[in-house]
Amino acid sequence: MNSKDLFNSPVESGARIAILLAGLDCEIDLDEIIFLDYAAIYSDDFQGGPSLHPMLMNRLAELVRRREVFPGAMKLFTSKGMITSKVNEQGVRYGITPAGREFAEKLSTEYHTDFRRRVSWVSNNIDYLSTQRRTIYKVDRAI
Repeated sequence: MNSKDLFNSPVESGARIAILLAGLDCEIDLDEIIFLDYAAIYSDDFQGGPSLHPMLMNRLAELVRRREVFPGAMKLFTSKGMITSKVNEQGVRYGITPAGREFAEKLSTEYHTDFRRRVSWVSNNIDYLSTQRRTIYKVDRAI
């Protein structure tokens, strides 16, 4: 697999998901994961400092793309014992396992370190981002 094949692959997306779940330390659903990953990457859109990725004109379309890619990443990382999936009255909720947390901590590239910092910002601003998510998605459910 060359680096071009890794971009938006289940491995790349799963690595970010593992960092996100480890940083939030709670169980959330797929739509929440997708939005919070987006918020961490495009933090400037939410007054969270410079974005990790370059600003694209139609970047909101990335939410749709994540909806296509993330289920495969979740399945891969769940099969490897890094992410849990549980069904409860709120639906399917995903969390990090000790193996997933260890994996996330070992990701030490500049990109992963920068993403981890943005996840910390997401965690500290979860209520604000929940409001933003409801506005964008037009949903009434809080994160």
